[in-house]
Amino acid sequence: MFISAESKEKNFDGYTLIFPAVSVGNVGQLAVDMIISTLWMERIGYIYHDSILPLVGNDPFAHPESISCKIVTNCEVYENTENKTIIIQQRSPFVQGRRAAFKQWLRKWMIEMKISQLVILTSSHAHERLDSQLQGSQFRFIAGPKFEKHEIEDMKSRLEWQELEKRLSENGETEDISSPYIPGGGIAKSLFKDCSEEIKVCILLLFCSEGDNASDALQLAKHVNSWLNIIDMEPKLMIGFDGKSVKMPGLSWKVPYSWKLMFGTQVDRTLFH
Repeated sequence: MFISAESKEKNFDGYTLIFPAVSVGNVGQLAVDMIISTLWMERIGYIYHDSILPLVGNDPFAHPESISCKIVTNCEVYENTENKTIIIQQRSPFVQGRRAAFKQWLRKWMIEMKISQLVILTSSHAHERLDSQLQGSQFRFIAGPKFEKHEIEDMKSRLEWQELEKRLSENGETEDISSPYIPGGGIAKSLFKDCSEEIKVCILLLFCSEGDNASDALQLAKHVNSWLNIIDMEPKLMIGFDGKSVKMPGLSWKVPYSWKLMFGTQVDRTLFH
């Protein structure tokens, strides 16, 4: 269940939900970390569900000099009211055999909350690529049946996005778009299939391998923003006290301070002297 941090009931009518599937390299989780940190999104509650392994830890978005004490749990919800966007950040994997229960609850909750659009962020094993996928952009998208034809064409032409290539099944038939091949993509494929008939849903993914996936996460976050425009990075002209116009820079990507601890401390270079 969703447990709100506020006393009043939440209304997400017309909101876009960004959900990162636990996948190879955790690229989806890292990408939404970037978005939450850059927008200073407000934590509005958390999801308590017995399908997700329990977890507790320090606030990953805290400033190093902050004196406030906050903790995070295994699945939390962040909101940006200005852009009508919410993010579910899942920080631990599913209990074995319990994925279906969580997907069923999430689908029902999105319908109850009148979520207008679901964006699933995920990644897929680079070693499973087709020959045609080895070069060029490693980003792909899959739009559900609720998307209009002109919206998909806009993604292809204006954003220069490429749809995930369909594959041939064992019997030689072309793969069904409702069941795309995403090895290492977690619940992205099944969640897409479960929700696509009732909710406007789109998958954004990157081919990658396990390792330092910070650059992959930034790339995926940039693709999200190029489409949804939730982070305004354009410089602005403002009038100063002297009446002259001043060009102010737009927002830039803000890396969570907790990322500094991702791979431990730096190696002491004097070891090699």
